[in-house]
Amino acid sequence: MLQQNTTKRIGYWLLYLHQLFDESTARALSGENLNRRQWQVLHAISIKVDTVAGIDNAFAPFLAADGADSYRSVVDGFEERGWVTENDGSLTLTESGAAAHERAESLVNAHAAGQLAGISESEFLAANDVLARIAANAEKQ
Repeated sequence: MLQQNTTKRIGYWLLYLHQLFDESTARALSGENLNRRQWQVLHAISIKVDTVAGIDNAFAPFLAADGADSYRSVVDGFEERGWVTENDGSLTLTESGAAAHERAESLVNAHAAGQLAGISESEFLAANDVLARIAANAEKQ
């Protein structure tokens, strides 16, 4: 059994990182008037997650953390900005939405580079793999 002689175990670091990611991403995207969750939804639409149900499914853990039932309101906000159109439940970025995504993606990539400074790609992929395996084990219990 893996034991740590500290109060700052994996759950602490996961929640702390979640909070830091939300706060710092919002700061990085403030000029685009986006927060982290809005960015995630905008990016999902850009990579063809094209229904609100698909977005909700993709970000189910965030819905739970946010105490929300759906990201419908985020999509509606994008429609009001003229960034997204919805036809028969299918979401598409408009030209201005694609431009907003491109601007935001540039900011997010620069921001992520700072957060990952000193971490190799293999370390990053290994950490991601370990977390995925821990999650898979937890789902079985």
